[in-house]
Amino acid sequence: MALEIDGLEDIVSQSHGSSFGVAKTASFVVCYSFLSRHTFPRIQSHSVDIYELLSYIIYNAVYNLYLSPLARFPGPKLWAISDIPRQISIVRGRAHLRILALHNHYGPVVRVGPHELSFNTPQAFQDIYGFRRGEKETHFPKDPKLYATQLSGMSTAVGGYTDNETHTRQRRLLSHAFSERSLREQEGTIVHYVDLLMQRLRERTNLERTHKAEVDLARWFNFTTFDIIGDLMFAEPFDCLKSNQLHPWIHLIFSSLKAFTLLNVINQYTLVRKFQENLLPKSLVRQLLSHLDLCKQKADRRLEAGTSRPDFISAILKHGLGDEEGRFIEDQPIMSRSEIYANSAFFTIAGSETTATMLAGCVYYLCKHREIKDKLCDEIRSAFFSDQEIRSSKCTPLAYLNAVLEESLRMYPPVAAGDPRLVPQGGSTVGGHVLPEYTTVYAHRYSAHHAAENFALPEQFIPERWMGNDCRFDSDKRDAVQPFSLGPRNCLGKNLAHLEMRLILCKLLFNFNIELAPGSENWIDQEVFIIWNRPALSVQLTDRFA
Repeated sequence: MALEIDGLEDIVSQSHGSSFGVAKTASFVVCYSFLSRHTFPRIQSHSVDIYELLSYIIYNAVYNLYLSPLARFPGPKLWAISDIPRQISIVRGRAHLRILALHNHYGPVVRVGPHELSFNTPQAFQDIYGFRRGEKETHFPKDPKLYATQLSGMSTAVGGYTDNETHTRQRRLLSHAFSERSLREQEGTIVHYVDLLMQRLRERTNLERTHKAEVDLARWFNFTTFDIIGDLMFAEPFDCLKSNQLHPWIHLIFSSLKAFTLLNVINQYTLVRKFQENLLPKSLVRQLLSHLDLCKQKADRRLEAGTSRPDFISAILKHGLGDEEGRFIEDQPIMSRSEIYANSAFFTIAGSETTATMLAGCVYYLCKHREIKDKLCDEIRSAFFSDQEIRSSKCTPLAYLNAVLEESLRMYPPVAAGDPRLVPQGGSTVGGHVLPEYTTVYAHRYSAHHAAENFALPEQFIPERWMGNDCRFDSDKRDAVQPFSLGPRNCLGKNLAHLEMRLILCKLLFNFNIELAPGSENWIDQEVFIIWNRPALSVQLTDRFA
Protein backbone atom coordinates (compact mmCIF):
# COMPACT_ATOMS: atom_id res chain seq x y z
CA MET A 1 0.00 0.00 0.00
CA ALA A 2 2.77 2.43 0.88
CA LEU A 3 4.07 2.21 -2.68
CA GLU A 4 0.76 3.55 -3.99
CA ILE A 5 0.94 6.71 -1.90
CA ASP A 6 3.08 9.17 -3.81
CA GLY A 7 2.88 11.77 -0.99
CA LEU A 8 3.96 9.37 1.76
CA GLU A 9 7.65 9.66 0.94
CA ASP A 10 7.47 13.44 1.37
CA ILE A 11 5.68 13.09 4.70
CA VAL A 12 8.23 10.60 5.99
CA SER A 13 11.14 12.78 4.85
CA GLN A 14 9.61 15.86 6.50
CA SER A 15 9.19 13.89 9.71
CA HIS A 16 12.76 12.56 9.70
CA GLY A 17 14.71 13.58 12.74
CA SER A 18 11.57 14.41 14.72
CA SER A 19 10.55 12.35 17.72
CA PHE A 20 7.03 12.55 16.38
CA GLY A 21 7.88 11.32 12.89
CA VAL A 22 6.75 7.75 13.54
CA ALA A 23 3.45 8.92 14.98
CA LYS A 24 2.79 11.19 12.00
CA THR A 25 3.55 8.48 9.47
CA ALA A 26 1.53 5.88 11.36
CA SER A 27 -1.51 8.12 11.59
CA PHE A 28 -1.39 8.78 7.84
CA VAL A 29 -1.11 5.06 7.03
CA VAL A 30 -4.05 4.21 9.31
CA CYS A 31 -6.23 6.89 7.70
CA TYR A 32 -5.34 5.74 4.19
CA SER A 33 -5.94 2.09 5.06
CA PHE A 34 -9.39 2.89 6.46
CA LEU A 35 -10.47 5.01 3.51
CA SER A 36 -9.17 2.62 0.85
CA ARG A 37 -11.33 -0.21 2.25
CA HIS A 38 -14.51 1.78 1.79
CA THR A 39 -16.40 2.39 -1.43
CA PHE A 40 -15.36 5.95 -2.24
CA PRO A 41 -15.19 6.73 -5.97
CA ARG A 42 -11.61 6.53 -7.15
CA ILE A 43 -10.48 9.78 -8.74
CA GLN A 44 -6.93 10.19 -9.98
CA SER A 45 -5.19 13.33 -11.14
CA HIS A 46 -1.46 13.84 -11.51
CA SER A 47 -0.72 10.70 -9.47
CA VAL A 48 -2.83 11.93 -6.54
CA ASP A 49 -6.11 10.13 -5.74
CA ILE A 50 -8.94 11.17 -3.49
CA TYR A 51 -7.85 8.65 -0.85
CA GLU A 52 -4.54 10.41 -0.45
CA LEU A 53 -6.18 13.81 -0.17
CA LEU A 54 -8.78 12.72 2.38
CA SER A 55 -6.19 10.68 4.25
CA TYR A 56 -3.90 13.64 4.53
CA ILE A 57 -6.68 15.95 5.76
CA ILE A 58 -7.79 13.46 8.41
CA TYR A 59 -4.24 12.54 9.36
CA ASN A 60 -3.34 16.21 9.71
CA ALA A 61 -6.35 16.89 11.95
CA VAL A 62 -5.72 13.82 14.13
CA TYR A 63 -2.04 14.57 14.47
CA ASN A 64 -2.52 18.25 15.31
CA LEU A 65 -5.24 17.51 17.86
CA TYR A 66 -3.76 14.52 19.66
CA LEU A 67 -0.17 13.71 18.66
CA SER A 68 1.49 17.08 18.15
CA PRO A 69 3.88 18.27 20.89
CA LEU A 70 1.60 21.31 21.16
CA ALA A 71 -1.52 19.19 21.77
CA ARG A 72 -1.18 19.75 25.52
CA PHE A 73 -1.81 23.49 25.21
CA PRO A 74 -5.39 24.80 25.47
CA GLY A 75 -7.16 26.52 22.62
CA PRO A 76 -10.06 26.15 20.17
CA LYS A 77 -10.00 22.84 18.29
CA LEU A 78 -10.40 24.38 14.83
CA TRP A 79 -7.46 26.71 15.44
CA ALA A 80 -5.32 23.73 16.47
CA ILE A 81 -6.16 21.92 13.23
CA SER A 82 -5.59 24.78 10.79
CA ASP A 83 -4.18 28.31 10.51
CA ILE A 84 -7.22 29.39 8.50
CA PRO A 85 -9.53 30.41 11.41
CA ARG A 86 -6.87 32.73 12.84
CA GLN A 87 -6.08 34.13 9.42
CA ILE A 88 -9.75 34.87 8.79
CA SER A 89 -9.88 36.92 11.99
CA ILE A 90 -6.73 38.77 10.89
CA VAL A 91 -8.15 39.60 7.45
CA ARG A 92 -11.38 40.79 9.12
CA GLY A 93 -9.37 43.11 11.35
CA ARG A 94 -10.66 41.65 14.62
CA ALA A 95 -7.81 39.32 15.60
CA HIS A 96 -6.78 41.49 18.57
CA LEU A 97 -10.20 41.08 20.16
CA ARG A 98 -10.50 37.39 19.28
CA ILE A 99 -7.12 36.48 20.79
CA LEU A 100 -7.90 38.57 23.90
CA ALA A 101 -11.13 36.60 24.30
CA LEU A 102 -9.23 33.32 23.89
CA HIS A 103 -6.74 34.30 26.60
CA ASN A 104 -9.59 35.32 28.90
CA HIS A 105 -11.13 31.89 28.37
CA TYR A 106 -8.10 29.57 28.21
CA GLY A 107 -5.46 31.37 30.26
CA PRO A 108 -1.94 32.80 29.82
CA VAL A 109 -0.93 30.52 26.93
CA VAL A 110 -3.22 29.66 24.02
CA ARG A 111 -2.65 27.49 20.99
CA VAL A 112 -3.76 29.68 18.09
CA GLY A 113 -2.48 27.51 15.22
CA PRO A 114 -1.10 24.04 14.52
CA HIS A 115 2.42 25.33 15.25
CA GLU A 116 1.68 28.64 16.98
CA LEU A 117 1.30 29.77 20.60
CA SER A 118 0.21 33.12 22.02
CA PHE A 119 1.28 34.26 25.51
CA ASN A 120 0.13 37.21 27.63
CA THR A 121 2.56 37.20 30.58
CA PRO A 122 5.50 39.50 31.42
CA GLN A 123 7.81 36.48 31.55
CA ALA A 124 6.89 35.59 27.97
CA PHE A 125 8.02 39.02 26.77
CA GLN A 126 11.37 38.48 28.45
CA ASP A 127 11.79 34.88 27.28
CA ILE A 128 10.88 35.55 23.64
CA TYR A 129 12.33 39.01 22.99
CA GLY A 130 14.76 39.70 25.82
CA PHE A 131 18.53 39.39 25.99
CA ARG A 132 19.66 35.82 26.59
CA ARG A 133 22.86 35.05 28.47
CA GLY A 134 25.14 32.04 28.26
CA GLU A 135 26.55 29.85 25.50
CA LYS A 136 23.45 27.67 25.28
CA GLU A 137 21.00 30.57 25.14
CA THR A 138 20.00 31.43 21.58
CA HIS A 139 17.86 34.39 20.53
CA PHE A 140 14.46 33.60 19.07
CA PRO A 141 14.75 34.52 15.35
CA LYS A 142 12.00 36.08 13.30
CA ASP A 143 9.92 33.61 11.31
CA PRO A 144 10.70 34.41 7.64
CA LYS A 145 7.31 33.33 6.38
CA LEU A 146 5.54 35.73 8.75
CA TYR A 147 7.46 38.77 7.56
CA ALA A 148 6.42 39.67 4.02
CA THR A 149 9.29 39.74 1.57
CA GLN A 150 10.04 42.96 -0.24
CA LEU A 151 8.74 43.78 -3.68
CA SER A 152 11.05 43.76 -6.68
CA GLY A 153 13.65 46.50 -6.50
CA MET A 154 13.30 46.98 -2.75
CA SER A 155 16.00 46.15 -0.22
CA THR A 156 15.13 45.17 3.34
CA ALA A 157 15.05 47.66 6.21
CA VAL A 158 16.44 46.97 9.68
CA GLY A 159 13.02 45.91 10.97
CA GLY A 160 12.54 43.26 8.29
CA TYR A 161 15.75 41.24 8.51
CA THR A 162 15.36 37.77 9.97
CA ASP A 163 19.10 37.08 10.31
CA ASN A 164 20.78 38.56 13.38
CA GLU A 165 24.08 39.48 11.70
CA THR A 166 22.59 41.90 9.18
CA HIS A 167 20.15 43.29 11.71
CA THR A 168 22.95 43.93 14.22
CA ARG A 169 25.11 45.69 11.63
CA GLN A 170 22.32 48.05 10.58
CA ARG A 171 21.10 48.63 14.11
CA ARG A 172 24.56 49.67 15.32
CA LEU A 173 24.49 52.46 12.77
CA LEU A 174 20.91 53.55 13.30
CA SER A 175 21.06 53.46 17.11
CA HIS A 176 23.28 56.56 17.08
CA ALA A 177 20.63 58.48 15.15
CA PHE A 178 17.92 57.60 17.69
CA SER A 179 20.00 58.09 20.84
CA GLU A 180 18.91 60.61 23.47
CA ARG A 181 21.99 62.71 22.73
CA SER A 182 21.23 62.83 19.01
CA LEU A 183 17.59 63.73 19.63
CA ARG A 184 18.58 66.56 21.97
CA GLU A 185 20.60 68.02 19.09
CA GLN A 186 17.53 67.75 16.84
CA GLU A 187 14.94 68.98 19.35
CA GLY A 188 14.92 72.43 17.75
CA THR A 189 13.75 70.89 14.48
CA ILE A 190 11.03 68.91 16.26
CA VAL A 191 9.82 71.94 18.24
CA HIS A 192 9.59 73.93 14.99
CA TYR A 193 6.96 71.55 13.60
CA VAL A 194 5.09 71.26 16.90
CA ASP A 195 4.86 75.06 17.00
CA LEU A 196 3.68 75.03 13.39
CA LEU A 197 0.95 72.58 14.41
CA MET A 198 -0.18 74.96 17.17
CA GLN A 199 -0.17 77.83 14.66
CA ARG A 200 -2.32 75.93 12.16
CA LEU A 201 -4.79 74.84 14.84
CA ARG A 202 -5.02 78.43 16.10
CA GLU A 203 -5.75 79.59 12.56
CA ARG A 204 -8.69 77.19 12.51
CA THR A 205 -10.11 78.45 15.81
CA ASN A 206 -9.61 82.10 14.81
CA LEU A 207 -11.94 81.57 11.86
CA GLU A 208 -14.81 81.26 14.33
CA ARG A 209 -16.23 84.15 16.34
CA THR A 210 -16.21 81.94 19.44
CA HIS A 211 -12.60 80.86 18.78
CA LYS A 212 -13.88 77.31 18.87
CA ALA A 213 -13.49 74.93 15.94
CA GLU A 214 -14.08 71.26 15.16
CA VAL A 215 -10.96 69.54 13.82
CA ASP A 216 -9.80 66.00 13.10
CA LEU A 217 -6.86 65.79 15.51
CA ALA A 218 -5.81 62.34 14.30
CA ARG A 219 -5.17 63.82 10.87
CA TRP A 220 -3.27 66.81 12.26
CA PHE A 221 -1.09 64.49 14.34
CA ASN A 222 -0.23 62.63 11.14
CA PHE A 223 0.66 65.89 9.38
CA THR A 224 3.03 66.79 12.20
CA THR A 225 4.80 63.47 12.68
CA PHE A 226 5.30 62.97 8.93
CA ASP A 227 6.82 66.43 8.57
CA ILE A 228 9.11 65.77 11.53
CA ILE A 229 10.37 62.42 10.25
CA GLY A 230 10.78 63.85 6.75
CA ASP A 231 13.02 66.61 8.04
CA LEU A 232 15.01 64.34 10.36
CA MET A 233 15.50 61.74 7.64
CA PHE A 234 15.82 63.79 4.44
CA ALA A 235 16.40 67.38 5.68
CA GLU A 236 13.14 68.33 3.96
CA PRO A 237 9.57 67.92 5.24
CA PHE A 238 6.63 66.49 3.33
CA ASP A 239 4.86 69.87 3.82
CA CYS A 240 1.76 68.22 5.25
CA LEU A 241 1.24 71.04 7.77
CA LYS A 242 1.76 73.65 5.07
CA SER A 243 -0.61 72.07 2.55
CA ASN A 244 -3.12 70.71 5.08
CA GLN A 245 -3.05 67.29 3.43
CA LEU A 246 -1.08 64.05 3.48
CA HIS A 247 1.46 63.38 0.78
CA PRO A 248 -0.20 61.20 -1.92
CA TRP A 249 1.95 58.11 -1.30
CA ILE A 250 1.37 58.33 2.47
CA HIS A 251 -2.35 58.37 1.77
CA LEU A 252 -1.76 55.36 -0.49
CA ILE A 253 -0.19 53.41 2.38
CA PHE A 254 -3.20 54.02 4.63
CA SER A 255 -5.71 53.16 1.92
CA SER A 256 -3.88 49.90 1.20
CA LEU A 257 -3.70 48.47 4.73
CA LYS A 258 -6.23 45.74 4.01
CA ALA A 259 -4.31 44.69 0.90
CA PHE A 260 -1.06 44.53 2.88
CA THR A 261 -2.76 42.45 5.58
CA LEU A 262 -4.01 39.98 2.98
CA LEU A 263 -0.55 39.89 1.40
CA ASN A 264 0.98 39.09 4.78
CA VAL A 265 -1.39 36.13 5.17
CA ILE A 266 -0.74 34.92 1.62
CA ASN A 267 3.00 35.15 2.23
CA GLN A 268 2.72 32.29 4.74
CA TYR A 269 1.90 29.81 1.97
CA THR A 270 5.04 28.71 0.16
CA LEU A 271 3.36 27.85 -3.14
CA VAL A 272 1.72 31.27 -3.40
CA ARG A 273 4.50 33.42 -1.95
CA LYS A 274 6.49 33.69 -5.19
CA PHE A 275 3.45 35.18 -6.92
CA GLN A 276 2.68 37.80 -4.27
CA GLU A 277 3.39 40.78 -6.54
CA ASN A 278 0.90 39.40 -9.06
CA LEU A 279 -1.76 39.23 -6.34
CA LEU A 280 -1.59 42.96 -5.66
CA PRO A 281 -3.32 45.44 -7.98
CA LYS A 282 -0.84 46.62 -10.60
CA SER A 283 -1.63 50.25 -9.77
CA LEU A 284 -0.72 49.63 -6.13
CA VAL A 285 2.61 47.99 -7.02
CA ARG A 286 3.44 50.89 -9.35
CA GLN A 287 2.68 53.46 -6.66
CA LEU A 288 4.66 51.55 -4.04
CA LEU A 289 7.67 51.46 -6.33
CA SER A 290 7.08 55.14 -7.00
CA HIS A 291 7.22 55.67 -3.23
CA LEU A 292 10.56 53.90 -3.13
CA ASP A 293 11.80 56.05 -5.99
CA LEU A 294 10.71 59.18 -4.13
CA CYS A 295 12.64 58.03 -1.06
CA LYS A 296 15.67 57.39 -3.27
CA GLN A 297 15.50 60.92 -4.67
CA LYS A 298 15.13 62.49 -1.24
CA ALA A 299 17.88 60.31 0.22
CA ASP A 300 20.24 61.10 -2.68
CA ARG A 301 19.74 64.83 -2.17
CA ARG A 302 20.42 64.41 1.53
CA LEU A 303 23.51 62.23 0.94
CA GLU A 304 25.02 64.94 -1.23
CA ALA A 305 24.97 67.29 1.78
CA GLY A 306 27.26 64.98 3.78
CA THR A 307 27.51 65.18 7.58
CA SER A 308 27.15 68.94 7.98
CA ARG A 309 23.67 68.67 9.47
CA PRO A 310 22.92 66.60 12.62
CA ASP A 311 20.17 64.16 11.62
CA PHE A 312 19.61 60.46 10.93
CA ILE A 313 21.63 60.37 7.71
CA SER A 314 24.64 62.15 9.20
CA ALA A 315 24.77 59.57 12.01
CA ILE A 316 24.99 56.84 9.36
CA LEU A 317 27.49 58.65 7.13
CA LYS A 318 29.99 59.18 9.95
CA HIS A 319 31.18 55.61 9.33
CA GLY A 320 31.20 55.79 5.55
CA LEU A 321 29.03 54.68 2.64
CA GLY A 322 29.37 51.28 0.96
CA ASP A 323 28.79 50.16 -2.60
CA GLU A 324 27.21 46.88 -1.53
CA GLU A 325 25.43 45.42 1.49
CA GLY A 326 27.20 43.84 4.44
CA ARG A 327 30.34 46.00 4.31
CA PHE A 328 32.62 46.99 7.20
CA ILE A 329 35.49 49.51 7.38
CA GLU A 330 38.05 48.81 10.12
CA ASP A 331 35.51 46.65 11.96
CA GLN A 332 32.93 49.46 11.81
CA PRO A 333 29.67 48.66 9.99
CA ILE A 334 28.63 50.82 7.06
CA MET A 335 25.50 50.98 4.94
CA SER A 336 25.02 50.83 1.22
CA ARG A 337 22.84 53.27 -0.67
CA SER A 338 20.18 50.60 -1.22
CA GLU A 339 20.04 49.95 2.53
CA ILE A 340 19.69 53.66 3.22
CA TYR A 341 16.85 53.82 0.68
CA ALA A 342 15.04 50.90 2.35
CA ASN A 343 15.47 52.26 5.87
CA SER A 344 14.35 55.72 4.77
CA ALA A 345 11.13 54.28 3.37
CA PHE A 346 10.63 52.13 6.48
CA PHE A 347 11.18 54.86 9.07
CA THR A 348 9.03 57.33 7.16
CA ILE A 349 6.05 55.17 8.12
CA ALA A 350 7.25 53.48 11.33
CA GLY A 351 8.71 56.70 12.74
CA SER A 352 5.57 58.74 12.24
CA GLU A 353 2.40 56.66 12.13
CA THR A 354 2.96 54.98 15.50
CA THR A 355 3.46 58.32 17.30
CA ALA A 356 0.37 59.80 15.66
CA THR A 357 -1.60 56.73 16.73
CA MET A 358 -0.43 56.99 20.35
CA LEU A 359 -1.33 60.68 20.51
CA ALA A 360 -4.78 60.13 19.03
CA GLY A 361 -5.51 57.35 21.51
CA CYS A 362 -4.29 59.47 24.41
CA VAL A 363 -6.47 62.46 23.46
CA TYR A 364 -9.50 60.20 23.03
CA TYR A 365 -9.15 58.70 26.50
CA LEU A 366 -8.55 62.13 28.04
CA CYS A 367 -11.71 63.47 26.43
CA LYS A 368 -13.68 60.46 27.68
CA HIS A 369 -12.46 61.10 31.25
CA ARG A 370 -12.88 64.78 32.06
CA GLU A 371 -11.47 64.53 35.60
CA ILE A 372 -8.24 62.98 34.28
CA LYS A 373 -7.98 65.59 31.53
CA ASP A 374 -8.51 68.42 34.02
CA LYS A 375 -5.86 67.01 36.36
CA LEU A 376 -3.33 66.77 33.52
CA CYS A 377 -4.15 70.29 32.30
CA ASP A 378 -3.59 71.63 35.82
CA GLU A 379 -0.17 69.94 35.96
CA ILE A 380 0.93 71.28 32.58
CA ARG A 381 -0.46 74.80 32.96
CA SER A 382 1.06 75.23 36.41
CA ALA A 383 4.47 73.99 35.20
CA PHE A 384 4.83 76.54 32.37
CA PHE A 385 4.18 80.27 32.17
CA SER A 386 4.45 80.43 28.39
CA ASP A 387 4.42 78.16 25.39
CA GLN A 388 8.08 78.95 24.67
CA GLU A 389 9.13 77.34 27.96
CA ILE A 390 7.84 73.93 26.94
CA ARG A 391 10.84 71.75 26.15
CA SER A 392 11.47 68.04 26.50
CA SER A 393 13.73 68.41 29.54
CA LYS A 394 10.96 70.24 31.39
CA CYS A 395 8.20 67.87 30.25
CA THR A 396 9.98 64.67 31.30
CA PRO A 397 9.66 65.27 35.10
CA LEU A 398 5.87 65.77 34.92
CA ALA A 399 4.67 62.69 36.81
CA TYR A 400 1.01 62.74 35.83
CA LEU A 401 1.85 63.39 32.17
CA ASN A 402 4.06 60.30 32.16
CA ALA A 403 1.34 58.26 33.89
CA VAL A 404 -1.25 59.34 31.31
CA LEU A 405 1.05 58.38 28.44
CA GLU A 406 1.84 54.98 29.99
CA GLU A 407 -1.84 54.25 30.55
CA SER A 408 -2.66 55.32 26.98
CA LEU A 409 -0.02 52.91 25.66
CA ARG A 410 -1.48 50.15 27.80
CA MET A 411 -5.04 50.67 26.62
CA TYR A 412 -4.19 51.43 23.00
CA PRO A 413 -0.76 50.11 21.95
CA PRO A 414 0.19 51.38 18.47
CA VAL A 415 0.87 47.77 17.42
CA ALA A 416 -1.79 45.53 18.93
CA ALA A 417 -0.51 42.12 17.85
CA GLY A 418 2.54 40.19 18.98
CA ASP A 419 5.81 39.99 17.07
CA PRO A 420 6.16 36.36 15.86
CA ARG A 421 9.38 34.54 16.66
CA LEU A 422 10.60 30.97 16.13
CA VAL A 423 11.74 28.74 18.97
CA PRO A 424 15.42 28.16 18.10
CA GLN A 425 16.93 24.84 17.08
CA GLY A 426 17.04 22.41 19.99
CA GLY A 427 13.95 23.90 21.65
CA SER A 428 13.67 26.39 24.49
CA THR A 429 11.49 27.54 27.38
CA VAL A 430 8.84 30.27 27.37
CA GLY A 431 6.90 31.12 30.50
CA GLY A 432 8.03 27.89 32.14
CA HIS A 433 6.84 25.75 29.22
CA VAL A 434 9.39 23.63 27.34
CA LEU A 435 8.70 24.09 23.62
CA PRO A 436 9.90 22.18 20.55
CA GLU A 437 12.10 23.89 17.99
CA TYR A 438 10.54 25.95 15.21
CA THR A 439 7.31 26.62 17.09
CA THR A 440 5.99 30.10 16.32
CA VAL A 441 5.52 32.08 19.53
CA TYR A 442 4.74 35.64 20.57
CA ALA A 443 3.61 37.73 23.50
CA HIS A 444 0.34 39.28 22.33
CA ARG A 445 0.42 42.94 23.37
CA TYR A 446 -3.27 43.73 23.37
CA SER A 447 -4.07 40.61 25.38
CA ALA A 448 -1.23 41.20 27.86
CA HIS A 449 -2.23 44.84 28.35
CA HIS A 450 -5.88 43.96 28.99
CA ALA A 451 -5.47 40.77 31.05
CA ALA A 452 -7.11 40.69 34.49
CA GLU A 453 -4.18 38.52 35.64
CA ASN A 454 -1.84 41.42 34.88
CA PHE A 455 -3.87 44.47 35.87
CA ALA A 456 -6.62 45.43 38.29
CA LEU A 457 -9.59 46.95 36.45
CA PRO A 458 -7.88 46.23 33.11
CA GLU A 459 -10.56 47.84 30.91
CA GLN A 460 -10.57 51.13 32.79
CA PHE A 461 -8.36 54.11 31.94
CA ILE A 462 -6.70 54.95 35.27
CA PRO A 463 -3.31 56.72 35.07
CA GLU A 464 -2.96 56.48 38.86
CA ARG A 465 -1.95 52.84 38.47
CA TRP A 466 1.45 54.15 37.27
CA MET A 467 1.92 56.62 40.14
CA GLY A 468 2.75 54.03 42.79
CA ASN A 469 0.49 55.56 45.45
CA ASP A 470 -2.78 53.66 44.95
CA CYS A 471 -3.00 50.33 46.77
CA ARG A 472 -5.60 49.05 44.30
CA PHE A 473 -2.81 48.56 41.79
CA ASP A 474 -0.05 47.18 44.00
CA SER A 475 -0.32 43.81 42.25
CA ASP A 476 -0.27 45.22 38.71
CA LYS A 477 2.39 43.64 36.51
CA ARG A 478 3.62 46.78 34.80
CA ASP A 479 6.29 44.93 32.84
CA ALA A 480 3.45 43.29 30.89
CA VAL A 481 3.19 46.59 28.99
CA GLN A 482 5.78 46.51 26.21
CA PRO A 483 4.51 48.76 23.38
CA PHE A 484 8.06 49.16 22.05
CA SER A 485 9.06 45.53 22.72
CA LEU A 486 12.37 44.84 24.48
CA GLY A 487 15.72 43.18 23.99
CA PRO A 488 18.05 43.37 20.98
CA ARG A 489 15.21 44.09 18.54
CA ASN A 490 13.24 46.63 20.54
CA CYS A 491 11.92 49.72 18.78
CA LEU A 492 14.69 52.11 17.78
CA GLY A 493 12.27 55.03 17.73
CA LYS A 494 11.18 54.79 21.38
CA ASN A 495 13.08 57.91 22.47
CA LEU A 496 11.81 59.91 19.50
CA ALA A 497 8.22 58.80 20.15
CA HIS A 498 8.35 59.82 23.82
CA LEU A 499 9.90 63.18 22.97
CA GLU A 500 7.24 63.95 20.36
CA MET A 501 4.36 62.77 22.55
CA ARG A 502 5.40 64.89 25.53
CA LEU A 503 6.02 68.03 23.48
CA ILE A 504 2.85 67.79 21.38
CA LEU A 505 0.54 66.88 24.26
CA CYS A 506 1.98 69.56 26.57
CA LYS A 507 1.74 72.33 23.97
CA LEU A 508 -1.73 71.20 22.87
CA LEU A 509 -3.22 71.22 26.38
CA PHE A 510 -1.37 74.41 27.30
CA ASN A 511 -2.85 76.31 24.35
CA PHE A 512 -6.30 74.77 23.91
CA ASN A 513 -9.28 73.36 25.73
CA ILE A 514 -10.41 70.11 24.12
CA GLU A 515 -13.72 68.26 24.06
CA LEU A 516 -14.82 65.24 22.06
CA ALA A 517 -17.11 66.22 19.18
CA PRO A 518 -20.33 64.34 18.38
CA GLY A 519 -19.67 61.28 16.26
CA SER A 520 -16.38 60.29 17.89
CA GLU A 521 -17.79 58.82 21.11
CA ASN A 522 -16.97 55.27 19.99
CA TRP A 523 -13.76 56.15 18.13
CA ILE A 524 -11.84 53.40 19.93
CA ASP A 525 -13.90 50.62 18.29
CA GLN A 526 -11.46 50.00 15.44
CA GLU A 527 -10.20 47.22 13.22
CA VAL A 528 -6.54 46.29 12.98
CA PHE A 529 -4.87 45.76 9.60
CA ILE A 530 -1.22 45.55 10.67
CA ILE A 531 -1.80 48.93 12.36
CA TRP A 532 -5.03 50.45 13.68
CA ASN A 533 -7.49 51.48 10.98
CA ARG A 534 -8.21 54.84 12.60
CA PRO A 535 -11.26 56.92 11.71
CA ALA A 536 -11.36 60.70 12.13
CA LEU A 537 -10.95 61.90 15.73
CA SER A 538 -13.23 64.93 15.75
CA VAL A 539 -12.74 67.29 18.70
CA GLN A 540 -13.84 70.79 19.65
CA LEU A 541 -10.81 73.05 20.14
CA THR A 542 -11.07 76.34 22.01
CA ASP A 543 -8.14 78.77 22.07
CA ARG A 544 -7.34 79.60 25.72
CA PHE A 545 -5.63 82.85 24.83
CA ALA A 546 -8.10 84.32 22.34
